[in-house]
Amino acid sequence: MYKKIFLSTLFFSLFINSFVLAISISEQQELAIGKSYAMQLERQLPIINNAEITNYITQLGNNLVSHSNRTNIPYRFRMVNSKEINAFALPGGYIYINRGLILNADNESELVGVLAHEIAHVTERHSAEQIPKSQLSQGALSAFGRLVGNRGLGGQIAYMGANLLNKGVSLKFGRDAEREADQVGANIVSSSGWNPQGMITFFNKLAQKDRGGKSAAFFSSHPSPAEREANISALLAKLGNKGKVDSPEFQRIKKLLT
Repeated sequence: MYKKIFLSTLFFSLFINSFVLAISISEQQELAIGKSYAMQLERQLPIINNAEITNYITQLGNNLVSHSNRTNIPYRFRMVNSKEINAFALPGGYIYINRGLILNADNESELVGVLAHEIAHVTERHSAEQIPKSQLSQGALSAFGRLVGNRGLGGQIAYMGANLLNKGVSLKFGRDAEREADQVGANIVSSSGWNPQGMITFFNKLAQKDRGGKSAAFFSSHPSPAEREANISALLAKLGNKGKVDSPEFQRIKKLLT
C-alpha cells in the first residue's frame, strides 16, 4: 500500500515538474505581471523621487541596456531610500537599487556591475521562467486543476503569476541563473565601455567589510563573492582590465545620497 502511495506521489511530482517545464509565459504577460507588481511594490517602498538621482540611474541603466540582447522592452530604474545593500529586478524590466548599495560603492564601475547583473536577469527572462514554478511550488494545486481544464492557459498563468507576486512571493533564482547573469552582465559592462573588474572588486570588498551585516540581504539572494569570482574570472581575463572606472556624476550622486 505504502509502495503504491509512494509511486503515485513520485509519478505526480514528476508529472508536475514536467508540466511546469513545458509552461512559459509570453513577453506581453511578463510585462503585465511586472507592471502590476511594481505598481503595488512602489506604494510600499520609500522610492527616492529626486529628479537628478532618478535621471542619473535611468541614463546609466539605459546605456547598459542599449548594449544588451533585449532592447525591445521599456526598462524602469528606481532608487530606494534604504541603507540596506541590495538590488533586485522584477519581470519586464523593473530594476531597483538601494541607496546603501551606492554608498558602499567606491566608483561607478562597481555600481555598473550590479546594474548589469540585474539587467541580465531581465534579458535572459529568469523571472518569467520562475513564475510558473513558483505558482505550483506555493501549493496552488487547486489552481493547477483549473489550468488543465481551461483553454485560456496563457491568460490563466499570467493571472496566477501576478497573484503570486502580489502576495509577496519571492522569485529566487537558482545557481545557474545567477551564473548566467554574471556572465551576461560582464559582457554588457565591457561592451558599454566600463571596466568589468568592478563586478569583482565590489562584492569582494563587501564580503571583507561586512560579513553577515548590512550586506547580508544581498548575499542571501545572490552568489557569494568567492563563487562569483570563480564563475567569471576566466571571462574577465578575456575581457581585460580596461574601460571606464568612475565619473564625476557618480561621485555627485553619491554625495547627494549621503
